[in-house]
Amino acid sequence: MEIADPTAAQAANSTHKLLMGSDRYVIHSTLGAGGMGIVYLAEDRKLHRQVAIKKLKDDAASQNARDRIQQEARLLAQLNHPNIVALHDVLEEDGNIALVMEYIDGTTLRAWMREHTPSLQQKLNLLMQICQGLQQAHDLGIIHRDLKPDNILIATSASGKVTAKITDFGIAKSQQLDEKTLTAENQLAGTVTAMSPEQILGKTLNARSDLFSLGTIAYELLCGSRPFDKHEAGALAMANRITNEPHTPPRQAWADIPEPLAILLDKLLAKDPTLRPQSALIVYQGLELLHKQGLETASEDYTATLTDLFTRQQTKSRRRWQRIAAGIAAALVVGTGGYWGWQEITRLEPQYIAVMPVEINGEIRGEENAKALTRTMVRQALKNSVSKLKASALVSFEPKEGMDFEEQLQALRDKGVTDALFARLECAELRCDIELQRLNPGNSQVQQQSGFVFLADKRQEAEHRITSSSISLFATNYTKNIEAYVAMSEQDYSDYLDILNHRGSKENSESDLAKLEILIRKYPENSNLYRAHAHTATDLFVLTHDKAYLRTGLAMLEKAESNNIPESQILELKLWLQTYNNEKSEFDDLLKKINEQKFPSADLLSKYSRYLFTKGDYDSGLTYAKKAAALTPSTDNQYLIALNQIASGNYVDARKTLRQIIRTSPTHWPSYSALGVIELESGNLSAAKAAITAIPENLRDWGQNTNLGTIYFLQGEYENALLIYKNLFDSMPDNVTVIGQLAETYLMLDEADEAQMTYATLLQVTQGKLDLNSRQFHMIALAYLGNESAAITLAHRLLQEHPEDTYVKYYAAQVYAISKEWLSANYYVQQLIMQGMSAEWFSLPAFQRLCAQPQTSTEVKTVICN
Repeated sequence: MEIADPTAAQAANSTHKLLMGSDRYVIHSTLGAGGMGIVYLAEDRKLHRQVAIKKLKDDAASQNARDRIQQEARLLAQLNHPNIVALHDVLEEDGNIALVMEYIDGTTLRAWMREHTPSLQQKLNLLMQICQGLQQAHDLGIIHRDLKPDNILIATSASGKVTAKITDFGIAKSQQLDEKTLTAENQLAGTVTAMSPEQILGKTLNARSDLFSLGTIAYELLCGSRPFDKHEAGALAMANRITNEPHTPPRQAWADIPEPLAILLDKLLAKDPTLRPQSALIVYQGLELLHKQGLETASEDYTATLTDLFTRQQTKSRRRWQRIAAGIAAALVVGTGGYWGWQEITRLEPQYIAVMPVEINGEIRGEENAKALTRTMVRQALKNSVSKLKASALVSFEPKEGMDFEEQLQALRDKGVTDALFARLECAELRCDIELQRLNPGNSQVQQQSGFVFLADKRQEAEHRITSSSISLFATNYTKNIEAYVAMSEQDYSDYLDILNHRGSKENSESDLAKLEILIRKYPENSNLYRAHAHTATDLFVLTHDKAYLRTGLAMLEKAESNNIPESQILELKLWLQTYNNEKSEFDDLLKKINEQKFPSADLLSKYSRYLFTKGDYDSGLTYAKKAAALTPSTDNQYLIALNQIASGNYVDARKTLRQIIRTSPTHWPSYSALGVIELESGNLSAAKAAITAIPENLRDWGQNTNLGTIYFLQGEYENALLIYKNLFDSMPDNVTVIGQLAETYLMLDEADEAQMTYATLLQVTQGKLDLNSRQFHMIALAYLGNESAAITLAHRLLQEHPEDTYVKYYAAQVYAISKEWLSANYYVQQLIMQGMSAEWFSLPAFQRLCAQPQTSTEVKTVICN
């Protein structure tokens, strides 16, 4: 369906008539018109519904145009998805063709964006819907080729639910059909501003071309502007920019954009199709994770998790409790780092040092970003001081927005930090008074402090003095032999500081890496340059997922070995790069070498543990989590131990670990949540309830509230469960799990009509979704709405694909019971009981019907029947 200029529509209304071939459809008005077609609002008198009828204009009915609309009809006939405008009928008369399509009572996405101020969650929800419709088209080999906000229709239901519908497949192409050009000679098909670079250049297209167009839609929806500003010189100039010039960085358009979203936009808008996500499904899964997590986490680990998701080749299914644990792990922030010799640890108490945000009061004369560059210089100097202390590790720390000073100290306590460095500056023009403090997060006391005056235009000298003064805040037996101070030229140091400032604002570019390589050739014994080079290489990898940057970083460290750079720093940086490289054998070899050199690192051990956790190697993950905790007994490292214990099914030890965390850090809410999951899975409902309700109500996320609703449900407190699920449904009307649990609760309250309506909603929401959770609930909705044959077919398919998944068995057993397939239902219920699922899980009426059947085994009746 097309929506176009209303003035064109008025003209069309008076000059065009539709040849019907029957009296089934009655035209009421004209909806819109484009260059070739006209769209009417009509009534289907047979089915008593409104429809949209699309027909070619009389003066545009060339053979090329007829081919195009016939192509659209063929493609739409294959598509059946709630996020794609449906084709109802095709009318033909005298060689002309008209399409009878679903009527959408709404507006285009472009108009909707002008008229609404949606929340970030609502924007993500719309993008997820577009991804789902697009994925079905791609699964059928169909490339849209003209995806843009004007071809996305937005409908709002009476209940306020907003639905996105992809329309106008007029120039879409089927990869299964012959490569037949349906555009006028010497013209591009589609709208230049929505085209991918390869489409503009006339190259062979695949589904990733549509993902570029999806990126332009997502950019405009999220950032409020277009990634490529409209060029006054016209379409050719715009085409040149899209193919040859970078898009406007997302952070420039929206300063506060969450980093995972900025990364996604950069990937979708990559010039090279191979650098974009593999499929719309991968994009959907990433957006879904962001939607569920609420985007509260700003950790590098969370960003790396999503970066991997947006580029990985396959997805894995997990049991629900594993998905919950993975969600918790995604928000995990562990950041200790640094190296020390093992012999030093035997003599010195290890120090875990964090650098807090630098506070600057007053103004600094100079370039426009003088204050930002000074802040970067001070922060770098403080970090440098830690690298020059024995038995000391630098703990990565970036406070969440809105944290006050005491909350920052509490966060440092949770990370196991023993010392924090804090700098406060009072500046006037070029003169800055600096106060340096070494704080003890444990008691919030100042351990040592010093101060002096420096000139802001002499930053290189100031950095050296700040580093030296910071070292003096610690006991002399921790001080290493300080390497000689190698001064750079003023211009070189300014370039170096600019690069560090880019890193702080996450605006690195390839030119930064090239500048660092030049600086290293000029100052080959400056260890700070190698560190900046390695970290810049990893930043660029995160942005592009191009491993060439990691190889460049590793090659530079090979040169460092011959330039008197400390071996411990080289090993640290190599392991840092290999963490991102995702090559287990290389990581293992390097880790072994580091252990042989006796340079342990709690940070990298914990990173390796989390790497193994994501790969499903929970036993090895647990081993390295324990090693990390032995070096840094922080709350986060203890929590990492618990996650691996939970994932491997070791609930006994996981309980002990989590309770120990709660004793020492009584406000570490993720531990309460994880403990609640364990107790819920084990059937200890009272303990599960106590753990989750210990989390302040205003701090509970949707997953914790869902688990609390499940606990009430299993305890038979259906009214309490209903209240929770209704509240969740109001804020998350498209959440499949919430809708399914709401329907089950209505069943237990004997509210059959409400249950049926909710299952109808569930069927609609899960239609066409490809993730395991949605397919399970779609299967249940089919069964409860009377389509038992389709439900059983889907149950068979899911059991074949996921034979060991607990919840696949659970929902399949429910489908079989609803369908009166008593033997199959009994078989899977018996399996679930043997796995340890308690009687409370089988209180639904469908399961209780088994109690009256002679085919039901004694074992099943004993457990589930009253």
